[in-house]
Amino acid sequence: LHQQKGMISLSPPTICNSAVKLPGDKTYRAALVEPPAREVLVRTPASLRQRLPRKFDYAARDEANRKLGRAGEQWVIGYEQQRLTELGHPELFQRLDWVSDTQGDGAGFDILSFEEDAHERFIEVKTTNGGVGSSFLVSHNELEFSKEAGDQFHLYRVFQFRDGPRLFTLPGDLSQHVHLKPTDYRASFRSLVG
Repeated sequence: LHQQKGMISLSPPTICNSAVKLPGDKTYRAALVEPPAREVLVRTPASLRQRLPRKFDYAARDEANRKLGRAGEQWVIGYEQQRLTELGHPELFQRLDWVSDTQGDGAGFDILSFEEDAHERFIEVKTTNGGVGSSFLVSHNELEFSKEAGDQFHLYRVFQFRDGPRLFTLPGDLSQHVHLKPTDYRASFRSLVG
């Protein structure tokens, strides 16, 4: 993917020295599936959970996840090119902005695309090699942005990436679609009140 003065063109993968490769199959519409339904599971009592110590290379995992995430975003850009072209608006693709690449993380979304009527579509991409029900991480910032942007926000959930990507989308407030569980806490000796 190359970008010059607001122009974007697809080219072979630009992920250097990476084991992650963009899939060759460009039948994006065939990859689209319905999202799984939310389920309610019975929680295992904390006293019965096992904590198994193990050595883990967090830096290597984080690097692999970054590469996979970037490859997933590239794949979604191809999907968006096809979607906008099929809608009869290939010119809107020329205005697409890969925000996480051009500006960095922190916007609450990865890609700025467009609806058929040229309204903005904010896309957050979550990519895994696991199946349709695989869990994925969502930042507090992404969750809050999904609420603020409402129907303009779309989470693109790309799964089975290595074996042939599949995709479903979740529009709007993520808390209406998925169960959310805090996984990290910021510890401080000061508390902000109000």
